[in-house]
Amino acid sequence: LLENVALPLTRQEIFTTFGIKPPRGVLLWGPPGTGKSRLARAAADAAGANLLVVRGPELIGPVVGESEAALRGVFKEAVRTRPCVVMIDEIDSIAPARQGGDGVTGGAKGGGDEDAMSNRVVTTLLSIMDGVSAENLDLHQVVVVATTNRPEAIDRALRRPGRFDK
Repeated sequence: LLENVALPLTRQEIFTTFGIKPPRGVLLWGPPGTGKSRLARAAADAAGANLLVVRGPELIGPVVGESEAALRGVFKEAVRTRPCVVMIDEIDSIAPARQGGDGVTGGAKGGGDEDAMSNRVVTTLLSIMDGVSAENLDLHQVVVVATTNRPEAIDRALRRPGRFDK
């Protein structure tokens, strides 16, 4: 965890010297109460970085676009206060596996508005993590640590290289 959180924040030159992109996201998963959030906090503390805690269920808003704007606001704040660790607690609540053409099923059928909202939130998170968001955020010295107790419930696109691949 320290290699994937502290090194990109404190020893950026290691990555630039070898021409590789530093890790941007780490997914911690395990049963409730095992210390996932505590580990994320400890890693941020070890790196001497600011910590922004986002609780997934609290990010979801009832108005279309509100959740996406809140997520973008978190990352704007992270860039402003870098070096920073953004901890997304219960990421499965804001980025569930999407239903659609990629063969991924997200659960019960019939949640049209809910599915559309989670698709928008997942898409926003993906664009931020890939550095192609409309705000063009420079995530240099920002690492995202997400926690969940249901890793299979997270959208597969988030587990690809450069996102939450660790």
